[in-house]
Amino acid sequence: MEFDLRNVLSFATNYLEGKSLSPRLDAEILLSFVLLKDKVWIYSNFDFKLDDKTIKRFQEVLDKRSQGMPISYITGKKEFMGLEFKITDKVLVPRPETEELVEKLICDSNKHGWKKFLDFGSGSGVIAISIAKFLPNAQVWVIDASKDALDLTMENAKRLDVEERIHLLEKTKVEEFEIVVSNPPYLTKKEWEDSNDLHFEPYEALVGGEDGNDLYREIIAAYNPQRFYFEIAHPFRKSLKEIFDNFGMSYQIEKDLSGRDRIAVLRRSL
Repeated sequence: MEFDLRNVLSFATNYLEGKSLSPRLDAEILLSFVLLKDKVWIYSNFDFKLDDKTIKRFQEVLDKRSQGMPISYITGKKEFMGLEFKITDKVLVPRPETEELVEKLICDSNKHGWKKFLDFGSGSGVIAISIAKFLPNAQVWVIDASKDALDLTMENAKRLDVEERIHLLEKTKVEEFEIVVSNPPYLTKKEWEDSNDLHFEPYEALVGGEDGNDLYREIIAAYNPQRFYFEIAHPFRKSLKEIFDNFGMSYQIEKDLSGRDRIAVLRRSL
């Protein structure tokens, strides 16, 4: 086999078949990563020959992907809301569904003029930083149980030039916020055990206790904003509905683009 881009890309796609839901796309991203070239360059240079060192490096990252390691952990980055974030294996990989949560929040904020936000469980900071980027008057506080996550949030805030409007919140400090937003860990232990493809990501960022609802209870009990914006599991669990009802919340549940229950917007009933 000749090690030109055309053949290498074809080999990589076949190699990832059955090991990835998007083998061709993954192969393109990983090849771009190894070559430090964009996709346009690759498709414009199919006859370009790869040397042995580059082939070896490409095979190494293909092996990682074939074992289930998320692309973002291999490349160290992820696009979210059109922004590029640094990602490490200490945080959850941002999902497209979370973009829909942020888009909903930003749209509503533009209507209501909200300026003071809390992102509970910031992870890499994609929610908080996106709010700060798209709402120029927003001040966003972040809280996370993981110091690694908070450090990464602040690093990304600096990289994306919003660090002056992103603030760390001590868990013991009482603050009033107009909006509390969170994509909390919401899997049950059994759901996590049955999902081998998630086992590369931090357990604490995925599992919300025995019933998956621990963080919802904690957040609703601790804060009294005008609105809560939550990402939730599909389908909307009866146990979560009971929590919302027991706290006296009125709420709307919205579906994501795949038609799955995904966003819960809550306010305390009058």
